[in-house]
Parts: sequence; structure tokens; C-alpha cells
Amino acid sequence: LVAGDAVGDLSRLYARVASVQAKHGPFAMLVCVGDFLGPDDSAESVLAPYRSGDKVVPLRTYVLAGCIDPLNPLLAEVGPGGELAPDIVYLGISGTVDLAGLRVAFISGGSDGSEVPPDAVSSLRACSIEAGFDGVDLLLSCAWPKGFFRQMDETSLPADLLPDRDLPEVGLDSLADLAVALRPRYHFCGGEGQFWHRPPYRLPNSTHVCRMVGLSRVQEDKKQVWLKAFGLVPAGAMRGAAPAPPGDTTDCPYPHAAALDTRSECNDFKLGRCQRGDKCKYKHVEGEPSAKRQKADLVKDSRGWVAQSCWFCVSSPQFESHLVTSIGSGIYLTLAKGPLVPNHALVIPISHTPCSLMLSTEEASEVQLYVDALRACFAARGRALLLFERFLGSTSSRAQFEHMHLQALPLEPEHASRVGNAFRAQGAKSGIEFESLPPGTPLKDHLEHGEAFFAAELPSGEKLLHRLARNPRRHPLQFGREVVASLIGAPERADWKLCM
Repeated sequence: LVAGDAVGDLSRLYARVASVQAKHGPFAMLVCVGDFLGPDDSAESVLAPYRSGDKVVPLRTYVLAGCIDPLNPLLAEVGPGGELAPDIVYLGISGTVDLAGLRVAFISGGSDGSEVPPDAVSSLRACSIEAGFDGVDLLLSCAWPKGFFRQMDETSLPADLLPDRDLPEVGLDSLADLAVALRPRYHFCGGEGQFWHRPPYRLPNSTHVCRMVGLSRVQEDKKQVWLKAFGLVPAGAMRGAAPAPPGDTTDCPYPHAAALDTRSECNDFKLGRCQRGDKCKYKHVEGEPSAKRQKADLVKDSRGWVAQSCWFCVSSPQFESHLVTSIGSGIYLTLAKGPLVPNHALVIPISHTPCSLMLSTEEASEVQLYVDALRACFAARGRALLLFERFLGSTSSRAQFEHMHLQALPLEPEHASRVGNAFRAQGAKSGIEFESLPPGTPLKDHLEHGEAFFAAELPSGEKLLHRLARNPRRHPLQFGREVVASLIGAPERADWKLCM
């Protein structure tokens, strides 16, 4: 059984579940998406009769946190996998788990319209690139994925589908991203207060389709569907080919599908550089790498000085190859030559491209894959990811010398919580004013092609954007380093040469 937002109305929820279980059961479990407990100040009284034993939960229940900023104290107290009451289990912020033989991915937050945590998204994306990953049976979320209605004829959309909302504004991009990367057979979501079972859609690199189901809020109105029963066979138990897609199947509605890599063999392995080992999702096949990956083709620029002088072009004599940790199709990852903090990394395009605004679609997608992997890696070690990039502009005398390098630094929690204020305070001293952009906002939506900028993505996902043209003073070339160095109490580390 799957239910929508209970919002603390557990008596109504469990009365209906008990009735359905008696008439049509037995069912293996109840999964609740959206806001389960309701307001923090009433959550304890809502759970009290189930904790005391005065009321009994009729079916083992798995729940999410509708809002996580702040997290309900009762959820924080029991922690991931803990019981709020007998047979009511809080799954956690995000993760994957086996429930009744089904492989289930889940992510909390977003039911109040806020973004889900970037670290939670990154950790789930990291699961999707492990060797042997072939999708999940269920994806559970507290909000809808953005763009769910795409690839459908307007006449096939119900007239009463979220009538008070502008459909393009509904949902979260991050959930659309996960709905592609995790390749679920079913995506159950709450948060919008309406039931809708979307026609199935095709998934890239997958033999099965996905069905998105939005559940309404638990309520008295019998016209609102907030509880549904599903009979699912775990994918691992299905032998042979997947069933043929139904006739109303559509293409994938999410643009993230186009960004997925469809390679089957690992070129890094052929070059002797793959460090993913058994976790690599590509086949390790001996042989010559494709022509695209041969070193002679790595510098995609005809200007001779680039190959000789640019530190970030791989054919340059100045190139520090021993610092490189990974080379992809168009992007590589390297440790910083003068690290501010341990594991300070740079994400860099192989081609001599001045800034992230000028990357191709494929390169931009690969940058995001590296960023997601770094975020998950740092989070597993108790650190938060800070990103920043500077571009002096296409009209600058230095423009032809610029080779994009996205700075990626792991910060300790105490510094991560203060880094936004540190950028604003340090910027004010240099005439630097920041625009605040919501998490997930592309820079290219706010900047003209070739426009000079400094941008930082904070651990929260918020982006700080400064347009260099608006500051009459000369922009400090090491501004990002100066901010972080001061924040960690080591101002001398602003000079990278002192960090070698």
C-alpha cells in the first residue's frame, strides 16, 4: 500500500489501511510519501497512542520527512531506520533499502516547496554509477519531479490537474534528475495534494518503463485518492525480458535523460587510468581506446601557444599530470597544485574553454557528474562542498589565456555554515556585490555570453553571483582563495605558491 501526506491524521490513515488490509490483504507494507507527522508541535501527541499501545499500527509503515529544515525533533531523535512507534519506521533523509524484496530509493524534504538537500541528491546519484546498477523498483519522494507533464499531448492532461498551479513551475529539477538516474519502475510522490497516475514513460539505457504516481493528502473527501494498492514483483525476481511497454507509453519527460552516458566500455581502463575498480559501471575490456580519447586529440585548439603555455592543457609541458585523478570524455579532475585544504580539487575541461558558460551540453553534463561525485565523497567524510569560478570576460586582454577551472573545496561543518557570510563580508571590502540565486539555477540564465563574473556555489546549494562590470575596482584575482583562507584562520594560504 502507498499513501500520500498524512499530515498527522494517523487515525484516519490507519482506519482506512486496516479496512483495506482486512478486505483485500494481506499486504507486505505501507509506504507513506510526503509529510507524515504534520506540525512539529503536535507530532508527539499524534504518536502518543501508538507509542503507549492504546492504538496498534495495522501494517508496518515506512515514512519520510516532508520538511528537513529544520528536521522534526522526533525524527532527528530516532534517526534513519529508527521506529517512531512500534511498526512506524523513519527511513531517513535519503538512501536505498530493500523492503519486502523491493529495491527502494528514497529522499526526504521538498513537501513545503523547498529544495531537497544537494548532498542527498549526490549520494543517490552516486549509487546509479556503481557497477551492476540496473535501476530500482521504487523511488519515494515528498515532492513531484519538475516537468512531469512533458512529452504528453495537452489534450491528454486532465483539466483538473493542479488547476491552481502553473504546471511548468510545479516540482523540483533535482527529483527529475533522480527519476532518470535511478531508473525506477514506479515513482511515488506526495506534496501536491492531488492524485495523478501519469502514463508510463521510457527510460534511457533501460528495458523497463517508469510510472509516476502522485498521491493526495489523507482527508475525508472520498473523491481524493490518497491510498493505493499495488502488486509488484521485485525486478530481481523477474526472469526473462521485461514486459512490452503499454500503448500509452511516452518518451521520458525529463531533459536529464539526454545527458546520460551510453558508453559500454571504459576508456579510462584502456588507458590504464581507471581507479574505480569493481565499482566502475563500464566494462573493462583490453584494447586500444577510441580515437576520441587518444592523447593527440585531447587539445582541441589550433593555437600553438596553448599547447606550450597553458597549465591546464594536457599537452603543455607545464601540465602537472601526476595530480590528475580522473579523465572523462571531455572533462578531467585534478588535485590543486597549491591546495587551500586537503583534497582541494579542480574540475577542468580538456578543451581550452574559457569558462563554464562556453561548455558544450555534453561537457556541462560531465562537469555536473564530477561535482555530484565530489559532493558525495566529501559528505561521506563529514565535509561539505564549496565551488567557485572566476571569468574575466571575453573583452579582457587575458581572455585568450583563460582555461576554465572550477575550484572544489571540502569544508568542515563549522566553516561550511559561515562561508556565505564570509564571501559577502570580504566582498563588501572590495566593492563586490552578490546576487543570490536559488539552488539549481544555471548561471547562463543570468549572464550574457562572454560576460565577466565570479560565482560561488555554497554547501547549501545557494549561488552567489558577482558581475565584474558592476565593480569599478579591479577584481582581486585570488578573491575566492582569500575568502576561504581567512575563514579557516590561515590567511597566508591565499597565495597558492605558499601551499605547494
